[in-house]
Amino acid sequence: MAIYTQPYTISGVNVQRSGDQLTIMLENTSKPTYQLYVGKTPNVEAINELIATSSMGDFTVTLPVAEGPYYFVIKAEGFQTQIFGERVIQLDGAINIRDMGGYKTNDGRVTKWGLLFRGDQLSKLTVNDIKLLEKMNLTTIVDYRSDHERTLNPNKEITTVKNTYQCDPQSSFSEAAANAIDLHSENVKLVSALKEGKVDARYINDKGENVIEDYQELITSEKAKEAYGKLLSLSTRKENVPLLHHCRGGKDRTGLGSLFLLLVLNVKEEEIIRDYVLTGIIRKERNQLKYEQYKDLTSNKSYLAYLMAMIETREVYIKASINKIKELYDSIDTYMIKHFGLTKEEIEEMRAFYLEESVER
Repeated sequence: MAIYTQPYTISGVNVQRSGDQLTIMLENTSKPTYQLYVGKTPNVEAINELIATSSMGDFTVTLPVAEGPYYFVIKAEGFQTQIFGERVIQLDGAINIRDMGGYKTNDGRVTKWGLLFRGDQLSKLTVNDIKLLEKMNLTTIVDYRSDHERTLNPNKEITTVKNTYQCDPQSSFSEAAANAIDLHSENVKLVSALKEGKVDARYINDKGENVIEDYQELITSEKAKEAYGKLLSLSTRKENVPLLHHCRGGKDRTGLGSLFLLLVLNVKEEEIIRDYVLTGIIRKERNQLKYEQYKDLTSNKSYLAYLMAMIETREVYIKASINKIKELYDSIDTYMIKHFGLTKEEIEEMRAFYLEESVER
């Protein structure tokens, strides 16, 4: 059975799953005995079932995916981790749906687990996938896809979801191939655009400058302000969570939405970057498959470099977006207030609701 290694949970903790068996490994151990506690609700009081002990800080337990989600704390004398779970939700019909909990803020708090999720499209969810998302009480969906994308690949129904909102930021980069009917026709369209001179020659290299420019455009454009402003507005109301925001692959449009959510919550820049680049780790095999498909259509190295730059998740892309905000506004809060129309009170209320004090000691 294939082993799935979580790309990141929290610092110092590694998690792997093989079927119903979960292996959790603590780094930098120095205590004689460690205890692993589990719960179904992501708060310390509810994570109270002792399921394993270890002298090395590594645990292997049987926890079926279908009975999740699970949240954990590892304890020892004078030691306790913060809450953590399986960041990437183990689904058969989507690979990039993940929890945005456990990220550290600039004031020493962390984002709560189980409230905000980001992901790829929900058009291929299985019956078991849907049951798991329903067990997580998923309540609101924000869909960044265009009308065409939604028509081609409609999301599966999740009965706990009360409202779905279409919030298309109209990203020219993300939409470049979205009108294709299937993956092969998308690849053909992309390569044909290069061969026919429809792509500005200055972009045809491995620098990803068109990605950076599109991201920076989303920082200021009116359509993006409307779309992401709606996301933030919805997030101010407790009745809308747990909330999942997603696009097609969960990389670009969702990457920017996640940026805005984590910025308003005062999450550290390095954690925001970490959250963004996780998509590249998660989609590594798929990106390699895409590369092989591109090679079947062209042998031009500059074309291939350009195509891979478009699907990769590079740190420089998200940093350019953050730097654009810093260039235009004197603070993140000012950007949220002046650009998206949030109030100071709403920002503080969001931080009070979505953040908690670290239990790490």
